[in-house]
Amino acid sequence: MDVDLHLQGEDLSTNNENLYTNELGIPPPRQENITELSRYLNDLRTAFNEKSYLFKRSELEQGFERIALRTREMNSEKDYLEQIKLVERRLNHYKNAEESNNNQPPQWFINFFNDPNVGILALKREIVSLDAPFENRQNQRLEAFENRQNQRLDARLEAFENRQNQRTDAIIESLHSINQKLNRQEYRYHRMNNIQMRSLGKSIDVVPYLNGQEPDFDLPQIHSIEDIENLTKDQCTRYLDGYGIRYGPNETIKLKERLRNAVGLESLGDNEFPLSGFR
Repeated sequence: MDVDLHLQGEDLSTNNENLYTNELGIPPPRQENITELSRYLNDLRTAFNEKSYLFKRSELEQGFERIALRTREMNSEKDYLEQIKLVERRLNHYKNAEESNNNQPPQWFINFFNDPNVGILALKREIVSLDAPFENRQNQRLEAFENRQNQRLDARLEAFENRQNQRTDAIIESLHSINQKLNRQEYRYHRMNNIQMRSLGKSIDVVPYLNGQEPDFDLPQIHSIEDIENLTKDQCTRYLDGYGIRYGPNETIKLKERLRNAVGLESLGDNEFPLSGFR
């Protein structure tokens, strides 16, 4: 009777669906009675204790691993420190040995006091051994000096040759310009002489080209206006090219007139001569 009154005073509603939900895989009670609730409670406690045990065990194992790792690190540090000390001792040993050797006099000096004859021979050998590197250094210096002198000489010769070549090119260009001027003067002289000869009724002389050369041997020589009249177009243009006379591609009679003036056929009869087209 008292139990029933106590139960009636508490809210024992089973409408809460999350009451028996768990992540431990424990099934909820099939019914809400003493047997099922006791079974569920015991299973829940057992599963919880097992999970807690596994968690603590994992923590302990991780702790042991950290301790083991730290122990290995400490042992490694200890080994490195011991190795460093041993290397320092070995280094100090060699330093002391080297300083001891440096403080001792050379062997020839010791031999000289022990046995003067042996000491003198040792001294001579020491001098010879010292002279050899000195001689080698002197030879190297002389060789280097000779190489530098040769390089300087080659550079000067090259610069001198370049200046001479430039001067030669300038002289050649100047001579070429002078030669061109002389050729033009010679052409003008022959042309003016022909004009004067035509004023006297005489035949003209052959006029050289502007390059100073005579007209091509296969061209008919021009001594009168009739000679120009009998030229072909190709022969006429070759003459005009040699005298540096410009002309049009479609010209005919005009070509002959240009050539007539170029060679000095400028008398009244020459100008009135009826030139015709090319055959």
